[in-house]
Amino acid sequence: MLKIGFMDYANVYPIFHYIQNMEGVDFLKSYPSNLNIAIRDKIIDISPSSSIEFIRNYEQYNIIPLSISSTGKVKSVFIISDLPVKELDGKKVYFSKESNTSTILSRIVLEKFYNINPVYTVDRDDTDISAELIIGDSALKEYYSSSATSKNIIDLGEEWYKATSLPFVFGLWIMNKDVIGNPNLDNFIKTIIEISKKDKTENLKFINKYIDFGITKEQMLQYWNTIDYSFTDDHIKGLELFYKYAFELDETCGNNLVDIKPFIYKHK
Repeated sequence: MLKIGFMDYANVYPIFHYIQNMEGVDFLKSYPSNLNIAIRDKIIDISPSSSIEFIRNYEQYNIIPLSISSTGKVKSVFIISDLPVKELDGKKVYFSKESNTSTILSRIVLEKFYNINPVYTVDRDDTDISAELIIGDSALKEYYSSSATSKNIIDLGEEWYKATSLPFVFGLWIMNKDVIGNPNLDNFIKTIIEISKKDKTENLKFINKYIDFGITKEQMLQYWNTIDYSFTDDHIKGLELFYKYAFELDETCGNNLVDIKPFIYKHK
């Protein structure tokens, strides 16, 4: 039996829709930062996880050649504020606890790309919060809401692409090395990679799961076409650059891995 982390976000649900009744697997559903802990503690074997989790504990993992990425605007990971981004210098920015990668990307965008230094808080009740990081389905709902038009939205995927001309890898499918040899492993990997290549219009089969958000069918398809599951050389370059910046911000537990290719699992 393979133990799989289940992240119920729209950006990866199209894969889970097809595997949730798969034989030989069991699921633990949670949000990214909790799944990071679960795979690190070997409660689960495989999971879509925050990209930062791999670099912090890379000796423990292999990477499955599958990503959760965007090339440009991502629409579901952004900082929202009443103030223009350059006016956030010295102001409080609230970070959601759901994802570790997005908080580090926020720091890269604000500190390295805009050369400002906000004050970060994880306390929702902190006073004088000027901006907040929103991720996942709640961010997607906010992005398409009428109220968002009056706010400043700093789309982190868009900001990364403008500065680097590379995709940003928000999530990786990683596996504990201990699972190598499991008789279900290679079949599971081949299955999820094959599913990842499906035409996005096939997502219409389960689109009602998201229409209740107040998002139109056209907007959901537009979003799914934004999300990229591939893991090309450009994705690897973008990931390695992210790790370089994260290391400079002291966010990698001291790990400064340059070449991740040897850690990519080659399934049969």
